[in-house]
Amino acid sequence: MSSITTAIELLPLGLRHHVSAEVGEALVRAGEAARTAGRAELTAGDLLDALTVVMGSAAPPARAPSPARVTPYRDGPYLLRGRFELTDQDGEPIPCARSTVALCRCGRSQIRPFCDGTHKLVGFRAESGAEADAPPEASYPPADSV
Repeated sequence: MSSITTAIELLPLGLRHHVSAEVGEALVRAGEAARTAGRAELTAGDLLDALTVVMGSAAPPARAPSPARVTPYRDGPYLLRGRFELTDQDGEPIPCARSTVALCRCGRSQIRPFCDGTHKLVGFRAESGAEADAPPEASYPPADSV
């Protein structure tokens, strides 16, 4: 058994099939890229970059980083996806090795700023979108004044 086949069997993909050496090498490279970036999971970008290298290009194409996306979930947390950096109000980094995180919106989590599911126990209620009587965006206070 080659080292690439062994590496594939260690991935949590449930692969029990033989795959080509190129595909195996791309998966291994993508996993290494994610670990180097300090992430616990692969992104589509990791896989595309690895496949580009394996299939013949000397270097992956330069791509603009995908913007972070925040999605408020009804009666639940904010889901933050994409490339982001979390910091506290003093600018100190908050360690986060995932490319998708749930941020507490109810204020009761024991692991703030991350969600621990406490919103379900305390009956937190909030819509997924903006509140119906929310003022126009232009009237929001500047972020540095909060």
